[in-house]
Amino acid sequence: MPICSRRFVVPLFLGLSLLIATGPMARAADPVIPLPADAKDELDKRLGAGVVGAAVPAPSLQAPMSYAPKEGAVLTYQVVGSDGNQWNEDHHFVKSTEPQFAPGMSYAIEKVSTEYMQENGGNLIVVGEKDLKQSVITTFSPGEPLVLAGLQAGQSRQVAVAVKVADISDPTDITHTGTLNITYTYIGAYKVTVPAGTYDAALIRWDYNGEVGPASISDTYYRLIAPGAGLIAMVEKVSISAMLFYHDNTKLGKQLAKAP
Repeated sequence: MPICSRRFVVPLFLGLSLLIATGPMARAADPVIPLPADAKDELDKRLGAGVVGAAVPAPSLQAPMSYAPKEGAVLTYQVVGSDGNQWNEDHHFVKSTEPQFAPGMSYAIEKVSTEYMQENGGNLIVVGEKDLKQSVITTFSPGEPLVLAGLQAGQSRQVAVAVKVADISDPTDITHTGTLNITYTYIGAYKVTVPAGTYDAALIRWDYNGEVGPASISDTYYRLIAPGAGLIAMVEKVSISAMLFYHDNTKLGKQLAKAP
């Protein structure tokens, strides 16, 4: 996506972007929230029926780094495109070596993208991303949230993020600017079964809307994260129209296939 890539992958944490084997025992008061019909339809379509299963108690989101895989981890994901094609991706989680984004962590998908994450005010945010396919680097201010510690199931937060896009060869030469309005919603927690195993994972939805340069952006992501393991599964829907020279309508499903 040359105007403003959102192929996380970060995975966050991807990832940043991040996320975790079964965590601490849930408190008795933690809510159990049935999976909404629209989310179920999308998850079943992209991941397969039954991958996201029964609702489980959903504790408030923990400290950000509890949702990160171990430093140096390589996670392998099974990816299915909207055309039915399948492939594997390796995701790497290490300390950032980019002066522009240090100190912090980087979450890289080989030959695709690298996201740069930092802790800010007790939360984990994405402050930059390199899109290796489109050869652009994007910075986000104050940063795109990946984990909002303390957020409870059923709650949403909204944030406006300023976006700057430059060519990778010269990050100081800004080619496009704009704003993304992000709605971050913690839907609930669910039993998730992927090739790497079965996890109790928090389901987070990101809704992006905005204008960056000539591009109109309308994206929806679903990410399932678990403490200690990272990103268990995700669905990304990307709809971008940049005048006449670029159009992307990508829909992908990703499942954790192999963890360290």
